[in-house]
Amino acid sequence: MADKTDLKEVDQHHWYLEMDFPCSKKYDQFINWLQMEYYFFQQENGSFLTIYFPNGHVKIEKKAKEENIFASEITVESKCRKFGLKMRKNLAAFLDYIKNYHKISQLQY
Repeated sequence: MADKTDLKEVDQHHWYLEMDFPCSKKYDQFINWLQMEYYFFQQENGSFLTIYFPNGHVKIEKKAKEENIFASEITVESKCRKFGLKMRKNLAAFLDYIKNYHKISQLQY
């Protein structure tokens, strides 16, 4: 007898993160850094960046919010709550680092 469990019924965990960028160049820099940060994970770069990890993936999509303001919409999906939370925490720390970097780069000496 075949298992008729629908894959959509498997428990999924979702988390959303977002970060704004003042220009497309800063967003592209963020994507390059993110790809290097998760270099050892399988990645797909189409209309959005997908980074796969065991039992889940992260999708990063570029959204235009206003003229010359872009946002990265980051979705973490995982079948394993513990590992998904770990990825979300790592991404949140990475976003904080990027925000601080951009603030410091705006300072005039």
